[in-house]
Amino acid sequence: MHITILEGGDTEREVSILSAKAIKKSLMNLGHKVEVIDTKGTKFLDKNKLNTDLVFNALHGGIGENGIIQSMCEIFQIPYTGSGVLASALAMNKVFSKRIFKSCGINVPEGVSGKEVELLNKNYLNFPFIVKPIDGGSSIGIKIIHNPQDIKGLKLSNKEVILEPFIEGREVSVAIFNKKILGMIEIKFSQKMYDYEAKYSNTNTKYTFPIDIDNDVCNQIYDFAIKAHDSLGCKGLTRADFRLDTNNNLKPYILEINTLPGLTEHSLVPKIAKNAGISFDKLISMIIEDALN
Repeated sequence: MHITILEGGDTEREVSILSAKAIKKSLMNLGHKVEVIDTKGTKFLDKNKLNTDLVFNALHGGIGENGIIQSMCEIFQIPYTGSGVLASALAMNKVFSKRIFKSCGINVPEGVSGKEVELLNKNYLNFPFIVKPIDGGSSIGIKIIHNPQDIKGLKLSNKEVILEPFIEGREVSVAIFNKKILGMIEIKFSQKMYDYEAKYSNTNTKYTFPIDIDNDVCNQIYDFAIKAHDSLGCKGLTRADFRLDTNNNLKPYILEINTLPGLTEHSLVPKIAKNAGISFDKLISMIIEDALN
């Protein structure tokens, strides 16, 4: 089969290229003909040049994850990996997805959204709180504000952000494949938050199986993960991220659901899959089969 991998883009570019590299190696192991296109150019917008049996979307954030690439593939009538147009757009927008999660009974951190410059010049939340872009990924652009001095040191913009209370606790991620739980991993890091550095640079970050939590909490996390996946209309492989409040009996709060989770050697989903007895090549095969069906 001729499979085209879309990589690069303008946001989370380095992670995307690493994912594409791992995917390409696996696809070649599986005997497929592989082409890689960097979406920083315009070749991928031309149907005649995008002559392929399947688009494997290795982009993270931006047009790769917000429904635009998905729309393009729909128009060109080319099968593609990951969730559809609407699910991708909803998952990428933290304001919309939080509203949907909350309506389904999933615990979400309370917060406010609006322009950064307006929100941070008013006392909406008690310290400490988190500022994050409404449509970012890989924890890029997320800041913890501990006191008024932290705000004074920032160059505020008119971009749309979310302010949420900082939840002191543990962080776990759940991998879902078409309404089935593949497993859960706990991330232990030295920073206050599992940020970009902790994900891709810090060698002190640890990943643990199995997770030391009560069955009731574990089952609630799994229930929330499936509900989040379903409520947005996701398909294929997703990853749901949670914060467990250590000041409230490990009450789980969903942070986001990722419709195009990273597939690098450092990424969480391949680690979860491996722990469940699913090799990387098998995982890639599952993603392809799902896209074609």
